[in-house]
Order: sequence, then structure tokens, then C-alpha cells
Amino acid sequence: MEEEIYADVLFIVNFSMDFLSLYIVGRLMHFLMDAKRVIFGATVGALYGVLELLIRLSKWKQTALTLGVLCLMCLIAFGFRSFRTYLTGVGLTFGVSMLIGGIMTSAFLKLGDAVSYLEIGGTIATVYGDLPVWRFAVFALLSALITWALGKAFRRKRSQRACLVRMRFDGKEGEFTALVDSGNLLEEPVSGTPVIFLKGKAARILPKSLLAAMKNGAASLTLPEAGRLRVIPGRTVAGDGILLAAVPEMVALRSGRRWETRRALVAVDFTEGDFGGFDALVPETLVY
Repeated sequence: MEEEIYADVLFIVNFSMDFLSLYIVGRLMHFLMDAKRVIFGATVGALYGVLELLIRLSKWKQTALTLGVLCLMCLIAFGFRSFRTYLTGVGLTFGVSMLIGGIMTSAFLKLGDAVSYLEIGGTIATVYGDLPVWRFAVFALLSALITWALGKAFRRKRSQRACLVRMRFDGKEGEFTALVDSGNLLEEPVSGTPVIFLKGKAARILPKSLLAAMKNGAASLTLPEAGRLRVIPGRTVAGDGILLAAVPEMVALRSGRRWETRRALVAVDFTEGDFGGFDALVPETLVY
């Protein structure tokens, strides 16, 4: 029996899984993603998946090399914003890969005596050798624990109650002190983009036409101006309703030493009261 591995098929499968993992993580962390960078990162991972068949190393060295390639993929796809954000992206990419089956499939091939592709009678078959049940159970348990820990760490930001937010409209840039609010779950329903709220004088950064439309309605706007607004359905104690949010030229947050670009919409709270002395209300999902 002759063993044949189809490098093109393996590359396509690896590229699809890597691209999907990187894209999901980018959306979860609300990165401003460049499609070319994400494609390049997924290509690096897919090429390694093919070349890995030619590399003869011990299991520990192979694992270290695989983790190194994963870190390189995330660096290419997302860039380096801060050490914490970078590690979170790497960890989430690892977890998402497990969830969608990429690393789980690798576990079958690595932990058991398995052959990925065989040509039998002119057809391609995937043949798995014996994988001890205890190995599978341990790996599945570790995968579940890692995913749970990453999810918990991803949501544990309650200690960061304030941050700085910087945004730009029509070349005019403003910087405000924002309250980080875990209860602000509003997002644009199509893209899933979260919404930052401004209050009082901070709302003056918005163009007057957009600010008036957000308060009184968009009927008087021109078509280009209306294209800069998004309709956001929301629910408050007063009931269901909708609000208009503007698309900024740039949004950046700083909760530590570095400014980090984020993808977000900007709305204005016209109700009475304030944000506890803060100029803006930032969803907790935007702070890492």
C-alpha cells in the first residue's frame, strides 16, 4: 500500500481553518482588521501545516515550533498593540482553533498512530489508527478547561472602570474620559459593532448636521450624510426603541500605557443625568 498525501488539499483545509480562526478572534476583540494581513497570516499557518510533514523533530520541539507559528500568525494578522492584547489574541486563536476542530484533528494524528490520507483503489480515504481513550479524554478535558479559562479572562475587566477614548470626525479630534460599562450591550445588528455613548459637551465633536439628526431625525440629511449613520435597536426601562449612531473616522482607547485602535460607533445620550462625571460610556467588550 502506497501512502500519498495531497499537499494542495491539505493546504486548502489548513488555510480555511486558520483564516476562520483569525477572523473570529478579530471580530471578538473588535480589531480593525486588514483582509490582506489576515490572509497572509492564514497562509503562513497553512504552509507550515504542509511543511510540518517534512520536519522530523521530537514532540516537544514540534509543539514549541507550532506555538511559535501560531504567535507569528497572530502578529501578522493583528499586529502588536500591547503585550496583554497580543497574548489574549494568541490564546483566543488557540481556543477557537480547538473549538472548530483544527487542533483536535491534529491531536488524533499526533497522539495516535494515524495516517491523514491514503489512496485506496483510486479513492482518497482518511484512516485513523488507534487512539487510546484515556489520551482523548485528557486532551478533551484540557481543551475544555483552557477554553473556559480564556473565556473567563476575556470577560474579567471589571477592575478597569475608566479609560480614555479618542475619536475623530471630519478631521476634528477629541479626547474624553470614559466610564467602562459592562451593561452597555448595544451594537449594530448587522456588523456587531459596539456603541460608545457621549454626553453633554463631549457630543460637540460630532458634525452639527449629524448631531441634529441624531436628536430630531434624519429626514433633513443629504444622502452622503445619512450614510454616516447607523440604526441601532435598543431596549431600556422605558421600552423598546431605536437610536442613530455615527461612524467615526477613528476611535482609540487607552486603559494602560498604550493607545489601541478599536472599531466602534458613536451615539449621544440626550436624557437627563450624567455618567457619574464621565464624558463617555464605553462598552466593556472594547477594553482589553
